[in-house]
Amino acid sequence: MYANPTHIRSYPVKVCFNDAERELIFALAQYNGIQPAALVRELALSVATAAIKNDKRQADAALEVSNQALWRPCED
Repeated sequence: MYANPTHIRSYPVKVCFNDAERELIFALAQYNGIQPAALVRELALSVATAAIKNDKRQADAALEVSNQALWRPCED
């Protein structure tokens, strides 16, 4: 079924957002024509990749976003 079974995504991660953050994500996803979950996944991976590559400019931009509390733990 899959050309490469290692590309199967089977490890979910739960992220919680407040109303304003959710609206921002949904608006950005709609603007780009992708699903909100796909947008959040792409953003998370781009931040992680920049941090690993030590891309200072992109990592700094990512840290600025995270400092605005977009990536805080959920309350279960």
